[in-house]
Amino acid sequence: MKKLKYLLMITALVCGTSSCDKFLNVTPIDALSGNNFWQTQKDVEGYMNGIYTKLRNKVGNSILIPALDIRGNSVKIATALDASGNGPINNLISNNMNPIISGTTTYDTRLKEVMNWKGWYDVIAASNILYYEVDNVPAAEMSQRERDQYKAEAVFTRNLSYMFICKLYGDAIYYTEAYHNKALARTPQVEVLNNCIADMLAAKDNLPIKYSESSLLGVRPTRASAVALLMHLNMWAATWDTGDKKPYYQAVLDLADELDTYTDYSVLRKTAANTKLIFKGRTAENLFGILQDYNYGETFAQFSNYSFFFSRYPYRGASTKTGSHMTYERDYIEKLYPPAIADDRKAIWFENYNSDNASFQFKKFINVYSSGTGTSVVMNNDDSAILLRMSDVVLLAAEAAAELEDDVTAKEYLNRVRGAAGAPMIISNGATLKDDIYRERCRELIGEGHFYFDLVRTKRVVNTEFSKAVMSGSSFNSGAWRWPLIITTAEQNANPNLTGNNYWN
Repeated sequence: MKKLKYLLMITALVCGTSSCDKFLNVTPIDALSGNNFWQTQKDVEGYMNGIYTKLRNKVGNSILIPALDIRGNSVKIATALDASGNGPINNLISNNMNPIISGTTTYDTRLKEVMNWKGWYDVIAASNILYYEVDNVPAAEMSQRERDQYKAEAVFTRNLSYMFICKLYGDAIYYTEAYHNKALARTPQVEVLNNCIADMLAAKDNLPIKYSESSLLGVRPTRASAVALLMHLNMWAATWDTGDKKPYYQAVLDLADELDTYTDYSVLRKTAANTKLIFKGRTAENLFGILQDYNYGETFAQFSNYSFFFSRYPYRGASTKTGSHMTYERDYIEKLYPPAIADDRKAIWFENYNSDNASFQFKKFINVYSSGTGTSVVMNNDDSAILLRMSDVVLLAAEAAAELEDDVTAKEYLNRVRGAAGAPMIISNGATLKDDIYRERCRELIGEGHFYFDLVRTKRVVNTEFSKAVMSGSSFNSGAWRWPLIITTAEQNANPNLTGNNYWN
């Protein structure tokens, strides 16, 4: 009876893959019953595909990634946004979240979707079901190795979701059993993160080091993907654990050593050609992302990509779009990329990078497709959402080494990324080196959704040197860094233990 209760959810999950996963060449299942589901590997693959579709919807159809780089950043509106967007975006920049919660404009609504964790829990619930049910597939249909790999994929997708929940909202409702129906209270995020670390470590080696099928590269998790996720989980846990942080940092360095043994992955030289490849996905730099590809009918909402806000024609919009909606403030962008210091990213990723006006052009995400005809042609973004890549985790390793006062190792990792960008090597030490590593993350990962998480994780959000919307220590400790958590009446009725984030709710 418990399984029957979830039959409609299962059907919707799998049937929703028909237009979103053509690149996997999977025929979705569109007719299920309690007796004929979980009978073949094709059933399992279709259901797994549905999980990725849910993850894709949460990331590719929302303003999540741009919002994470705009909140508290030194950016400003250069030309008016459509649909009354100026007010909500300015509120986001200044960390003024209450007007967004009560707002009714298009952009308020888009930002409020970031404050809703249901999409993440949809992925978690489906991952838990797959983990449980894959063992019920008849023995003749699947090998044990295949079962273990699917279970490891489910562990990856649920822990990736828990990571985002903790980074966005703090404490989480944590569960891993299938068909969960208990009304639980929120679990402290450090406990959740440590559960996720143990969970991922136990499953990691059941993932392949690399897929032989090119269509799966970078969009289905590998052992390298799991290592990258574990590095992020450890670094976020280190921020909030009030005990000894050294084991987390050492774990990150051990994981970085493991990643170096996987020779299929590396930091790529920053060229215009490599930039297009990296953010399309499926390169040696890509560890995990969500595919967007117009040629396969896989398109995101345009506002889900940073270029929607920071780019103009010919990379975004019609030929009449001669100015970008937003720009970086000159003082800030010149601190990141000083005019007199060599850095290939300045020319490859920007045009008029320090103009401080609408002539600013963000060229990091320049894979495009056109829609319309003649004078009505519009350029649309066609980059994938890259959630984990080598440069990101190499810089996490640099940060962990610096926290352990191993400046030599920290600079080795940091300068891998600097060297790939044609930038001079960093020779600083101590606190200055830590700031240099932080700024390198800002440079290298600009526009990819890491800025606000890094600002909070390193607690530089309380420092006017690093945050435009600096928080007081007391506000930070009270939860001003979190995103508001919008809880519907139905959710509250179903789970009276569910509470919001006190600072905002």
